[in-house]
Amino acid sequence: MGLYTNLDWSIIYYLASSTSTVQGSGKLVTLKVLRADASNADSPDLVIPKLLQRTGLPDAYLRTIEDHFVVDGPNGSHDFLVSAFSGPSIQAMLYRPDRPRLRAALARKIAAQAACAMEHIHRAGFVHGDFTTSNLFRLKDKVMKWSDNKVYTYFGSPIMDEVRTCSGQLVGPHAPSELVEAIGHDAFANILKENIIVIDFGQSYRAPDPPKSYEPATLVDYMSPETRFEKRVGPEADVWQLGCATFEIIRTGRPLFDYFFSADSYILSQANAFKGREISFEETDGRNKAKRRHLFESGYAVTKNEIDETPASTMFEEIKTKIDSIDLSKRRNGPADPGPMCEKSDKIEENMDEKEVKLWMDLLEKMLRYRPGDRIGIREVVNHPWFKEHC
Repeated sequence: MGLYTNLDWSIIYYLASSTSTVQGSGKLVTLKVLRADASNADSPDLVIPKLLQRTGLPDAYLRTIEDHFVVDGPNGSHDFLVSAFSGPSIQAMLYRPDRPRLRAALARKIAAQAACAMEHIHRAGFVHGDFTTSNLFRLKDKVMKWSDNKVYTYFGSPIMDEVRTCSGQLVGPHAPSELVEAIGHDAFANILKENIIVIDFGQSYRAPDPPKSYEPATLVDYMSPETRFEKRVGPEADVWQLGCATFEIIRTGRPLFDYFFSADSYILSQANAFKGREISFEETDGRNKAKRRHLFESGYAVTKNEIDETPASTMFEEIKTKIDSIDLSKRRNGPADPGPMCEKSDKIEENMDEKEVKLWMDLLEKMLRYRPGDRIGIREVVNHPWFKEHC
């Protein structure tokens, strides 16, 4: 803390996951540090946002890189990326079981902003590759001008602890000498704008083809079937990710597909409910890649063990069940004033009505079809009646 990374910036707080709040040139910014093995002049995190700016992507949708520099350390040379000071991720605001949900109108607004951002990215000729609820909320303009003292008055003093080794010896140069607790998400509640920005361009590339060394690295909860099983990415996989993110944002706060630690067979059985047509399953040892690809392109899901198929007609019931399973009574035990972005504990809004669920289901079914060529494109997504009527 207080470290001057160069002549312009001084670290004053820790945000989360390789990012810090820094003060410099009379304003607050976010500083992201890349791993040494991911730091180079061609890093997508550095290059893609700049290219998108040149294509006319509105700044309202994009976290732009204001500055960058390199710091040599014991683990190698690290790129430091400077961008506007931003709030917590959508994901952080959603995954709070003891807190009320986001307001219905705000959730729909965020979903629409995410879809519009993706439409601009695709129209500019790029694939994002990692479009999840890790996107961030913007902060109110006045916050950017806060002094160090104002930051500490509002968020409290940083909580730090010394790093100690098991042997009791001094920490070597390859590890930090202290740990700093990140700013709590609730602390941002009253200083957020109801707008999001797109971040994490580390998996992005210019369409149509990814670099030869490309390895998909998105969260498994968001992996489309072709990404999971064939390591293929593209605009269609982006649309799949947006469908998963939309489900989380709109009144649920939970993943659509519970993939974590799941076997391929379970994943395929869940994805089967969102296919474009009936899928048959055949046994295979999974080692015949040519046969595996042929079956995939033909609409077959390949697993080692036979899976019970879920009729396409149950898709609506599956979505409706997940939406209705939210326990509103638990949410009513939250704080009386959770902040302007969430439902008030005494005014918990009911779930979607039947008409909206059917319309939303129609959108998700078209975005989450099993075969990438059967999915709708992002332009059709933003023009879908659900967005037109409810966002």
